[in-house]
Amino acid sequence: MHTVTFLTIGQSPRRDLSMAVEAELPATARIRQAGVLDGLARAEVEARFGAVAGRATLLSRLADGATVTLDAEAVGAGLTALAERVEDEGADVVVLLCTGQFPGLRTRRARLVEPDVLLTGYVSTALRGRRTGILVPLPEQVAEARTKWRALDPAPSFGTASPYADDTAALCAAARARLDEGADALVLDCMGYGARHREALRSAGITAPVLTPGAVVGAMLGPLLA
Repeated sequence: MHTVTFLTIGQSPRRDLSMAVEAELPATARIRQAGVLDGLARAEVEARFGAVAGRATLLSRLADGATVTLDAEAVGAGLTALAERVEDEGADVVVLLCTGQFPGLRTRRARLVEPDVLLTGYVSTALRGRRTGILVPLPEQVAEARTKWRALDPAPSFGTASPYADDTAALCAAARARLDEGADALVLDCMGYGARHREALRSAGITAPVLTPGAVVGAMLGPLLA
């Protein structure tokens, strides 16, 4: 029996983020969740982890459903401490619920699953030679995304749409803009994007392949734990 602990950069639990991965895990897996911002009021979150102008930014949700923009460096430090804690509590597998890049994140014993690594590797192989449209939540994240996806050939195009918007109109518009620019596959580069976003694109008549991180992580992790 494996203990699988999901780490969110916001407040836990985030079943909306972990659901696609959990669906691929064996029934015997023991599931736990923990968040970098657990137990903090919004004022504390903004003081300790709030976004800093000119630095990498992340988007997440608090327990009340409100969104919050975060400083990636501060979140990375928080994740390091959190990973150490959940390992001490018995985690065998630690799954990060974020596609951000955290170069310093390590575990001592537990298997660390980083969606960023899995997604970029999968896309570079599965979509090799295809022109890809990549969506990220915030305009401030586009420059970093260009660096992250610079190895793709042909070069991808980028757009933005929050995965936490009440409707999916902006998502569909951003996706169509990528297709109009020549993309023939879409990558939704945030764990906040899931089945409902893919279904919304299908309902809008978009038939191009749509990859979401949770589905990729689940498909790749599930067989390893079976």
